[in-house]
Amino acid sequence: MTFDTPLTTALADRYRIERELGQGGMAIVYLAEDVRHHRRVAIKVLHPQLSAVIGSERFLKEIELTANLQHPHILPLFDSGEAGGLLYYVMPYVEGETLRTRLERERQLSIPDAIRIAREVADALAYAHTHGVVHRDVKPENVLLHGNHALVADFGIALAVEEAGGSRMTQTGMSIGTPQYMAPEQAMGDRAADHRVDIYALGAVTYEMLVGEPPFTGLTSQAIVAKVMTEDPKGLVIQRRSIPGPVEAAVLTALEKLPADRFATATEFAQALTSAPAMLPRSAVPRAGLRRRDWFLTAAGGLALAAAMFWLGARVARPTPTPGFGRAAPVTWDYGLEVHPAVSPDGRLVAYAAGLTATNLRVFVRPVSGGRSVPLVEDSTQTQSSPRWSPDGTRVLFLSRGGAFSVPSFGGPPRQELAGRRSGAINWAAWAPDGERIAYAIADSIFLRETGGASRFVARAHELSLCSWSPDGGRLACASGNLQYALANQQFGNLSPSQLVVVHVSDGRVDTLTDRAASNQSPVWAGPGRLLFISNRHGPRDIYALDLDASGTARGEPVRLTTGLGAHTISLAADGRRIAYAAFSATSNIWALPIPSGGEAVSPYAAEQVTHGNQLVESFTVSPDGQWLLYDSNLAGNADLYRIPAAGGEPERLTTDPSDDFFPDLSPDGREVAFHSWRTGNREIFVLPLDGGPVQQVTVTPNRQEVGPKWSPDGRTLVYFEFEGPNDTLARGSVWTSRRDDQGAWSAPERRQARGNWPAWSPDGTRLVYGIGSVANRVHVAPAASGDGRLVYDAGAAGPGVEQLSWSTDARTLYFKSHDANGLGEIWAFPASGGPIRLVTRFDDPSRPSYRFNMAVGPRHFYFSIDERQSDVWVMDVTGADDAR
Repeated sequence: MTFDTPLTTALADRYRIERELGQGGMAIVYLAEDVRHHRRVAIKVLHPQLSAVIGSERFLKEIELTANLQHPHILPLFDSGEAGGLLYYVMPYVEGETLRTRLERERQLSIPDAIRIAREVADALAYAHTHGVVHRDVKPENVLLHGNHALVADFGIALAVEEAGGSRMTQTGMSIGTPQYMAPEQAMGDRAADHRVDIYALGAVTYEMLVGEPPFTGLTSQAIVAKVMTEDPKGLVIQRRSIPGPVEAAVLTALEKLPADRFATATEFAQALTSAPAMLPRSAVPRAGLRRRDWFLTAAGGLALAAAMFWLGARVARPTPTPGFGRAAPVTWDYGLEVHPAVSPDGRLVAYAAGLTATNLRVFVRPVSGGRSVPLVEDSTQTQSSPRWSPDGTRVLFLSRGGAFSVPSFGGPPRQELAGRRSGAINWAAWAPDGERIAYAIADSIFLRETGGASRFVARAHELSLCSWSPDGGRLACASGNLQYALANQQFGNLSPSQLVVVHVSDGRVDTLTDRAASNQSPVWAGPGRLLFISNRHGPRDIYALDLDASGTARGEPVRLTTGLGAHTISLAADGRRIAYAAFSATSNIWALPIPSGGEAVSPYAAEQVTHGNQLVESFTVSPDGQWLLYDSNLAGNADLYRIPAAGGEPERLTTDPSDDFFPDLSPDGREVAFHSWRTGNREIFVLPLDGGPVQQVTVTPNRQEVGPKWSPDGRTLVYFEFEGPNDTLARGSVWTSRRDDQGAWSAPERRQARGNWPAWSPDGTRLVYGIGSVANRVHVAPAASGDGRLVYDAGAAGPGVEQLSWSTDARTLYFKSHDANGLGEIWAFPASGGPIRLVTRFDDPSRPSYRFNMAVGPRHFYFSIDERQSDVWVMDVTGADDAR
């Protein structure tokens, strides 16, 4: 059914208008179908009198800047134009509600929700401002709440209207903006007003979320503007006592009358909302309640007392003083990833890798004290990662094209230091303290390039990475396991556990320092007998300290030094006085997309979110009847198993073990869940009865690792694949099965295929499909009982690689997930008997990236994850460094 509007005929070949969604001060909004792309869109049509005033040519030119904005918290612009004398622009149709609707329902939001929404809007504003776009009409009506995130709509539209209309807007008495959220300079019609009007507006919106009304209200627009110009906003704490002082101070700073007294950037505002009091700007003075000086002294006194008690406790409990941390400050704040920080030996510079995704990183250097970032290499076509400084601070070593290169510390021509080998690419490299030798890792092996240029093998251990030289140059502290944790690829930030080891360079001895029950990563030496490292052993990723004796053996248990830091990797200056870290966050939830019936690729915009929450979902499956989704989530701190109705609903937590559980698969009768877990310190297969019975361990293979179990349709056999040895290398995987007898006992693993990964049963149980290769370039289908597989897909040199395979419910089609050279996710299909592949969907919208390789196919839907990754580099002062060293 279509809706009769003046645009219906003019746009009939492109959009089928269905109904009116609402009206605002500038436009009428219609729901429509994008005929070409088979997706629902929202078309905003400017009011006729506004269209007549501003003219089409100028407006469409001004709106071009907005069309280029691509950010997870900005609603993108699909199209714009003129039809029937009316100006229009097209955006995705987002199911959910506006912030205005939620405020009308709840009046006040919880403090965490208000801060989260404000930070996400600030992130969008910061990104747009760096691209020269100012919103000029930030208000609750323009903030959409979709799933658990905020999307800012109408970005730059108000400015485009104002710029296009020019003096004619003033002559007709029309104005752009909403009085309750307009900065004083905007209310006065100052055409030179800059991006700080958006910071003011976001401060007003945050104020309203916290206390229930904007900072200034009145019966008329003129009355509101008069208050904006002359009055101070009422303090927040006296209206709502639970609002923290730093939050009040941040909001009031954003609402300062003079632009120069506000935060300089939206990022500064976002940081101040959750910063410690010492991090707030001087202008952040509460107008009511506890005076700022008294509040600061109280907070500082409490911090000093806590620090003194911690220091005293550490002195009593440990013979070596435990370092503490002082002031922290951001070094980067751009949208996307800023990772792999390396602080220079003198602590004045930070090298880091940055990009929108982990597959398109470049290495930059930025002064800690402020200043612009300098790209080290002009070539931006190759991913660069993992920078490390030379001991004298004159060069930076980094990884690219499978090898290691070095470049002068402020940029210049790169020099290749090391090349990869047939056994793999270099995944870590660093100069020794003598500035001559370079140690580097490939897969399970560490090598040392000696002074003369020749390399020698040093040691072998499971997936060595992120190593750090001891001050005397005799040992390397390394992370062992979960190589994907920091590699510049799609699996960046992977959750699997890992442990710390020390490698003795002279004789190759490897000493284990920690268990493998949690993630233990990024060790750095804070003196000859102490390591600092990142671990999630007690929840979020924090910095821990571990003391070593003279032989390199761990002395005592690790001590947590921070709480809730969220650090991904760390780097320590040569004198130990400054530490750099990447504050990394990642969320991933499951979405459902109807399987297209036609031959054309469909847009993921038709997808609907199934799971919600600030969580990271790594793997998931759909039950054979399509009724349930099984998935793992770190919502409770570590990876546990959950299930949720596939149509949406409340999730049910299935496991609570402190070890990580992954890749659940529901049995055909719905009574059991198979999964793999690290409960024994090794990756093994387990079965969980859903009636409350004890968990069964299916495999006991200390020298191998089993991954991704799948039930056979008769419920009696599990197929999975194993890594040969301890190394998580898909290329070395082989397909295995275990069968349960009538008494319920599981057989020892039987190898089904010598090479293969991610096997899956056909719906009738007669065939198995599996891939060969890390990102499989070949797919085989084999009889389930026995026999070799038959090649049904060969990617060759140019075809898309296969990441995970799934059958259609009628067993006629095979689907697989893939990523292109730019890291964009894709779903492909081909006949199960072999034949040409076809693209089913491509995740080309940067606001909905699908980074991970997992996908599942139900009777009517595809299931995949939509991800969000964000990281900034921070530096933090280290106290007690001299004592520790």
